[in-house]
Formats: sequence, structure tokens, C-alpha cells
Amino acid sequence: MTANQRYAKAESAAWTGLIGNVCIAAVKAGVGVMAGSKSLLADACRSASEAAASFVSLTGIRRCRQFGTPDAPVPASRGRSEAATGVLASLLLMIVGLEIGISAIKSIADGVDESPSWPAAAVVLVVFILKEVGFSTKERGIDFYASLAALVGTGGSMLGHPLGLHLLYYLDPAASLIIVVIVFSSGYRVASASVMRSRFLEVEPSDLSELKAVVLRMEGVIDIEVLRAREHGHYAVAEVVISVNPRISVLEGNEIAKRVREFLMKRFNHMTEVTVHVEPYDPGYPYKTNHDSNQEQLTTLLQ
Repeated sequence: MTANQRYAKAESAAWTGLIGNVCIAAVKAGVGVMAGSKSLLADACRSASEAAASFVSLTGIRRCRQFGTPDAPVPASRGRSEAATGVLASLLLMIVGLEIGISAIKSIADGVDESPSWPAAAVVLVVFILKEVGFSTKERGIDFYASLAALVGTGGSMLGHPLGLHLLYYLDPAASLIIVVIVFSSGYRVASASVMRSRFLEVEPSDLSELKAVVLRMEGVIDIEVLRAREHGHYAVAEVVISVNPRISVLEGNEIAKRVREFLMKRFNHMTEVTVHVEPYDPGYPYKTNHDSNQEQLTTLLQ
């Protein structure tokens, strides 16, 4: 299987997870509101967080497919938009989860006198069985425990009426609190992944042009062979390959590189690290040696 085929397969799986979790979250939220199940509402929020995780995974796969590695630098505007989307989705989910948790605590404090209606338990049971058939417990990870908590919460609460045990009614809001904790954990994981993916950003072209102009004005620098800069949060690092006079000594070349590095870090306060490499200047013209007529076709250093 080629790399493109592997990326295509992974991208298809990510799309399936994203669309599937969005649909499941919508169904759970709708039935949870109608049935009055707080644990089902919390589980809907948790499914939405899994959809957000699938979205972050999808952007990572696309980045790897386009640039060859997840650590490859990407345009700053794209990287920031990806990170902002992931963080915003995580914050919204955590806010919704917090609201559900507060509502559950109020219900427990005020007393619960009824259980959710049967559609809530039916939806939780069907989704639980489908995921158990499609995925192993190891593959589902913490999702398994969230689904199990929702199943115990809704099912156990419904048993309170036929058994005459009103204490079982509290299982539904109690299960929602457990799921809310899982939602916060998933939200933090998604936000962290989004921020980590945004560490390798290419500096804006305008800033790169300014950086190049500054280097070219430095004494001893004839040309710039390579200029790369990446943003790491609020800071940036740069790698520069400069061309110098091929007749100067190695010591003089290193002194020029040292001056360039120190000046850039002083000129750009957000630049935390600058690596400067020195190469002899090659104008590309086929200069010939004037010592051996038999080597007229061989290019050499400037005579």
C-alpha cells in the first residue's frame, strides 16, 4: 500500500468518525431533551467532543498528506485557523458540559422524583450495542466508559419506578456528572492537539521579506541561499544560509555569521533562535582556469 493510499484510507476513516459522531450527538441531544435525561444530554455532548477530535485528526491527516509530515511548517494563516477552530469547538463543548453538570447538581440538590422516559434508554442501548459491534473496548477507549455510564444512568433510573426505589432516580443525574468529567477531558485533549499542531507555522511572507532585506544589508553578505522561519507560539526561529566571498578565511566567514545572528535576534525581539550557515558565493558563471589549457572546459573557483 502506497503512502497516498494509506492517507486516503485514514482520511476516509476520519470522515466516517466525524459524520457518525455528529449524527449520534444530534440524535442523543434530541431524544435527551424530549425524554428528560440528563445523562443522555451529557453523552450527546461527549459524542460531539469525539466529533471535534475526529475533525482535528482529519486536519492532521490532510496536513501530513500535503506536506509529508505532521511537523512540516504550514502557512501561518492556515495553521492559526485550524488551531482556533479546534480550540473554539473544545471551549463550546466544555461550556455546554458545564451547564449540564450544573443542572445535574441542582437536580440532585432539589430532589429527583421521576425517571427519564423509555426512548432515552433505548437510544443509549442501541448506540452502545452498535459501537460494541463495530469497535473493540480497546479501540473505543474512554468512550466505552462514557457509554456505559449513560446506559447505567438511564436504565437504572427507569428501574426506580417498577421497583419502588426512588433512590434509583438519582442515577441519571449522577451518571451525567461522570460523563461531564469525560467531556472536559476530551475537550482538553482536542484543544491541546490543536495547539500542538499549530506550533510549526511559516512566517508571513511580508515578515520574511523584511527579514531577508535585513540580512542582505549586513556587511559581508553577498546573497541568501536559504531563508526559513517558523513560529512557535509567540516566538519564532529562523535558519539562514548566506553566501560570502570565497576568498575570505573560515574565521572571517564565522564572524559574519555571528554578526548576522546577533543582529537578527536584536532587531526582531520575538526571534528566540537563529541558525546561520555560511557558503562560498558562486555566481554561476563558468569561469575557467588560466593555468592549464587542457582543462578549459572545467569550471573552477574565481581566479
